[in-house]
Amino acid sequence: MTILTADTSTEDSKADWLLVFEAALRIGEFASFDEILLRALNVWLEQLPADLRWKIAIELYSNDRISTGRAAEIAGLNYVIFIEKLRDYGIAFMAAEMTDDAEREREEALLDELLSI
Repeated sequence: MTILTADTSTEDSKADWLLVFEAALRIGEFASFDEILLRALNVWLEQLPADLRWKIAIELYSNDRISTGRAAEIAGLNYVIFIEKLRDYGIAFMAAEMTDDAEREREEALLDELLSI
């Protein structure tokens, strides 16, 4: 017979964090609980190993969930380096849709110029 027990240390930890969040909101440094979470998640993301950030960025980018620019930010790379790395890994670059062929040609020429630097 298996007996299930609650992990009280996890529950205590959650309660402690809720107290911290409530105090942060009361002192007026944060506009909302969402702002606290977003700041915490940004710090968490920045501290992840580079290879894990790359995998997360590619997962979201490949499934068309985020833009190329946001994927580059998540990966911790500048836009041009991110595009070069896409090419190195054989991942298709998904440019935003252009309104006409002339605009598409200008975008491709600019991209080629950036990649040749």
